[in-house]
Amino acid sequence: MEKVKEVPYGVADFVTVMEQNLYYVDKTMFIPELEKQPRNLFFIRPRRFGKSTFLSMLHSYYDCNQSAKFQSLFGNLWIGQHPTELQGKYQVLFLDFSQVSGNIDSLERNFDFYCSVKLDGFMRRYGEAYSEETREKVRKAEYAMDKLAFVHDEAAQKGFDAIRKILFDSDGNRRTYELVG
Repeated sequence: MEKVKEVPYGVADFVTVMEQNLYYVDKTMFIPELEKQPRNLFFIRPRRFGKSTFLSMLHSYYDCNQSAKFQSLFGNLWIGQHPTELQGKYQVLFLDFSQVSGNIDSLERNFDFYCSVKLDGFMRRYGEAYSEETREKVRKAEYAMDKLAFVHDEAAQKGFDAIRKILFDSDGNRRTYELVG
């Protein structure tokens, strides 16, 4: 008898859901429709409705560093049989600002620290696409905005399609701001 899949309560990471064979409602058939939409989308759904898992799934789908895992992650889903041309084509900077907390006196510092850590991770994941000079500038920069500016400048010089920072408010609503067009 087949084991009943567990509900991924509290698990918003798509890779974890798929690798642990947790219950997942396939929404990948919406990817081609999303690609036809304007650049900035606003997802409105109630709390605990799967927004974070959906965005994590999009991260896994578009991330160039996860292309090798495409079959294991998406092979049994709709998009596994119908991949789009954009699958695995992007460097993804995934920011979840629900991870930033603090009182009014420390919030700005905590925000900058969180963004700096995420940009350092971004550079570790995608560093081979950037010059040694840019990697070193990002590593040494004190503030997140400086790190982002260094990445932005080289990405623009290399003609990368787009770098977008994806922001979430405290209710998990996505905000996207395009940095390079």
